[in-house]
Amino acid sequence: MFDSHCADWKSRTQLAASQCGGQNCNLDLNFSDGVTWIARIRLDEPYLPPPALQRRIFLSEVATLRFLTGTTVPTPSVFLYAPDSPSNPVGTSYVLMEKLTGRSLDWNSANADQRARIVEQLVDVYIELEKHPFELTGSLELRDPCGETVNSDVWDNVGIFAQTPCFSTPSEGLGPFPTLQEAYEAIIAQQMLFLSRKEVSSLPIDNYLSFLWRLSALPKLISESASAKGPFYLKHYDDKGDHILVDDEYNITGIIDWEFASLEAKEYAFSSPCMMWPVAKFYDGDNDLAEEEKLFAALFDRPDLGDAVRRGRRWQRFLFSLGETIPSDMDEFKPLFQGLRQSLAGEEDIETYEEWKKEALKAFANNRALSHLLEEHPQ
Repeated sequence: MFDSHCADWKSRTQLAASQCGGQNCNLDLNFSDGVTWIARIRLDEPYLPPPALQRRIFLSEVATLRFLTGTTVPTPSVFLYAPDSPSNPVGTSYVLMEKLTGRSLDWNSANADQRARIVEQLVDVYIELEKHPFELTGSLELRDPCGETVNSDVWDNVGIFAQTPCFSTPSEGLGPFPTLQEAYEAIIAQQMLFLSRKEVSSLPIDNYLSFLWRLSALPKLISESASAKGPFYLKHYDDKGDHILVDDEYNITGIIDWEFASLEAKEYAFSSPCMMWPVAKFYDGDNDLAEEEKLFAALFDRPDLGDAVRRGRRWQRFLFSLGETIPSDMDEFKPLFQGLRQSLAGEEDIETYEEWKKEALKAFANNRALSHLLEEHPQ
């Protein structure tokens, strides 16, 4: 009897471990009537952001899921949630939600026909999200964050960007903003501040120069946007493929993991998901689209949405190295930055990075923060 209990405990422990990711544990709740829910429980890990920051991110994801229940985008319904607080008996943030059928998509192992099937369905998802514009850029937040019951309109506010790099302190973040100019200037300025304070130590001179260049290039980028002063649209933060659930015929049964989602410029929100990118070429600075991206653009009968995919690489590159993806070595930095410059220059030839850096150091010589960094990191 003891041995059987131990074996059962071991199997349950192994099952629980298999359902744990980097920040959450997802456990099935099976009811006697055959219904299954998922209990998504926040793990207590020392490398996770401070609790106050985690709370904002957690509640924003709940708000995003609540918003999506009012659309045709297949997402799980939220039944109950509670953030980490003294009154929460679980001891950590949790959400009880519907368990959708299907398995996580493995884009890299899918064949051409299966990929085409996914691409066709994502067109409908994008068209649906385009029907729901917002006046501010930021992330969705709950109107009543202390309530554990879920009402149909509790997501109604737009708040700060619920993404770790957009927080200056655990309780203070960036946003919301009514214009792209204000949003991107604030995001870039914060990254520059982190470098000047040595809170980020990756290639301080080169990354700082790249941010100064972004600020100078920002007016050109924004002038091409349909969202310069809004509207903005919901974008999934981590669209590398496993956020999509599919059945055996590659029908999409759900889109999950909306943590860190934000309201973005139309051209960025409806650019291709990163699962479609030719990743090696992207890191090498090549701006050519993959065949699936070209197909994705061609399938839209709306020129604006098709163009968002075709011209989306410049937006993806502009925002790619802001925050957690900031390059940490020159082999990675140079082709990414050169690819960004080329994407905005179009067909024009651009000088080498070394030539550009030499001129940039002269052009930005009066920047005080850069001067301090150069004193510590002579070039």
